[in-house]
Amino acid sequence: MMDEIEIQKLFFYPVCNKDEIERIFNVQNAHDYLLKIRAETIVDHMRLFRVYRNKALADEKNWSLEKSFADLHYRTFLKNIDPKYFEKCKDVVAGNIFSNDPNGQIFVCEYGPIITISDSLTFFFKFMNLALLDFGERVPEYVCMNSLRIAIRIMLQTESMDFFMDPRGKVPVDIGAAIHNTIPYQMLFIAGHEYAHYLLDHISAQDISDKPIFYAILPGQEDYKPSKVYNKSQEQEFEADIQSILLPKYTEMDRKKIIDAALIWFGSLDLYEAVVDAISPPDPYGYKSHPSARDRYKHILENLPINLKKDYVKYKQFLSTIDFYKDMLLEDISRHIEIYEFYGSVYLDKPDSEWRGRELVDRIDYY
Repeated sequence: MMDEIEIQKLFFYPVCNKDEIERIFNVQNAHDYLLKIRAETIVDHMRLFRVYRNKALADEKNWSLEKSFADLHYRTFLKNIDPKYFEKCKDVVAGNIFSNDPNGQIFVCEYGPIITISDSLTFFFKFMNLALLDFGERVPEYVCMNSLRIAIRIMLQTESMDFFMDPRGKVPVDIGAAIHNTIPYQMLFIAGHEYAHYLLDHISAQDISDKPIFYAILPGQEDYKPSKVYNKSQEQEFEADIQSILLPKYTEMDRKKIIDAALIWFGSLDLYEAVVDAISPPDPYGYKSHPSARDRYKHILENLPINLKKDYVKYKQFLSTIDFYKDMLLEDISRHIEIYEFYGSVYLDKPDSEWRGRELVDRIDYY
């Protein structure tokens, strides 16, 4: 008869290899601890479980849950910093997890600090970028609106995270390339922001609070697994934003791409913050860990070196685009809040259309 531990391990076999399961149940270091956070979150959320079960089945011989998470944004930042900073960063383990917190964060565990970024952001960026990047009149306004709805729902935890099986629509190849080419730089900026906090000594063992991996926004949701997280002052957030851009030794072209990506990110975050505030109005006297996305956007524009500022006049105008879509989203929520509350899938267009293709049926077209 199996003991209790062996029974618990059975829940992880569909999404982890045998070595990973042993590490999860016998944590020895921060890498094991991060793997445990990832695996437990996936096992506890059925749609994530189904996605990762499909991925594991597609690569049974070589499958590794740990290796399935992208880490290029962390490695790229570290590759481009001064050797003395690189040595200091060796004390930090960094990796993506699933969370609805749009900001990166630093967890505290007995094995050392861990930087995490929500893997959900890659999907959030995909649909935000479709709506916000300038494709002229090629993307219809209703497709932009549906794309924004999907992006917001991803972070509200109501959109099924099964894009691997059901991509929600069809996008022209060149537009898809533009959307996806921006995402690595957006993730790189966020990774650099968290490393900058660490390198600028913004974290303190005396400045720690409990923060859930998934936090409740909509009625009926519950916070999921509080973890110890470092708090940072709002002034330090501004400093980390700038140093994420300036600290690494990027080429001029890459630095401009990161600035572009950061500003589009903060425009996207401004929309998300407006929606969350409309659904769940904040305590006006409550503590906020980060400045508003709008303030962070303006701070970057105002504090870039002179040689970089001349190229960013267009981003002063970009805020009017954000405000246009913000008004649309808030009007949509006031009239159709149910679209944001139900758990399932939203699509770019109706079935058998240019922006959707044929309708895929759950459990028939994919597992």
